[in-house]
Amino acid sequence: MRPRIVLATALLALFGQPATASQTACRFTGGESPQYYEVEFIGYTDIDPMVVFSSTTLGSGDLITLSSKQYTLKQFSQKTATVDLTFRNPGDDSLPPSFTLIGQKGKAQLKIGTRTIDGSLRCDF
Repeated sequence: MRPRIVLATALLALFGQPATASQTACRFTGGESPQYYEVEFIGYTDIDPMVVFSSTTLGSGDLITLSSKQYTLKQFSQKTATVDLTFRNPGDDSLPPSFTLIGQKGKAQLKIGTRTIDGSLRCDF
């Protein structure tokens, strides 16, 4: 019984930790003060990264983890700094509006609503 408690405690400690910069695969940043946008890809491989969105236009920059059911990641590579992501908001006001993010070789564009935001895509963490 005791080994199970130790294992459960270890798993809770591991999964209960916030994502750290060491897990960041790539990060898009764009916009101009006072409005910025950030999309972070967290994980250790190019397969199934966690996608986190933040913007000063939504929740004053709160981090919002996007559900993989609501986005399509057509292309993602940390090595080549390439991303092609489409997020579809299912009608939830707590989530960002639908957007696309396309980038390669350090440059990227976020299209959200009628706005196009140029920015950088860094994958050298």
